[in-house]
Amino acid sequence: MVKGIYTAGRSLDHRTKNIDVIANNLANLGTTGYKREVPFTEVLNSFGEKFIHKVTSHKQGDLLQTSNPLDLAITGDGFFVVLNENGEKELTRSGRFKINDDGFLVNANNQKVVGQNGEISIQETLLVKDPVINVTKGGEIRIGEHIIDSLFIIKSDNPGYLTRGGGSNFLMDNEELQAAAEGSYLISQGFLEESNTNPITEMESMININKEYETAQKIIAALDTSLGQANDIGKV
Repeated sequence: MVKGIYTAGRSLDHRTKNIDVIANNLANLGTTGYKREVPFTEVLNSFGEKFIHKVTSHKQGDLLQTSNPLDLAITGDGFFVVLNENGEKELTRSGRFKINDDGFLVNANNQKVVGQNGEISIQETLLVKDPVINVTKGGEIRIGEHIIDSLFIIKSDNPGYLTRGGGSNFLMDNEELQAAAEGSYLISQGFLEESNTNPITEMESMININKEYETAQKIIAALDTSLGQANDIGKV
């Protein structure tokens, strides 16, 4: 009976975490490039030990046209690479870019975007009146006929298991950076990839988990009552 209370309590903790996951997904409905976190599932390994299985869905999000030449979206495999405040590489599907005061291409958090030749500098745009920036489907960045650089688009062998960084970014952990194969992705200029979270799906999951939570609470209450009665009988 005590074991039953422990199992039901573990179930409550498990579902509380899932409610937090779903709430975070809903909070990021409008976050560019956000990838839905799949609710936790409990899995048995080969030794019969339980562990929590945490996965991110990297399903393609819808593309939103903005007509901003520095807004870029990836269709297919791959991630943009940016540098965090420590100079470490992070991955993202959010292509909401701009040019900072020093002429570098940066994201919304002022993290520099990485190209094939390192940090992408577009200083020429600061000197030319009304420069026209063109980005090809393959990620080549041009100002007029001048080639600036090409975006460094990388792939991950296990994207679902990438560790989340800040915002829409992911960390590579110990995985080596590998360039995505040519033709496995397309860059759309003037577009942004929206969050891949479906609000209807998340609300349905929230309702189902809340029902399961209430059921687990009732089981604990019933077992606790039975345990109390058993104790009373033992005193007679």
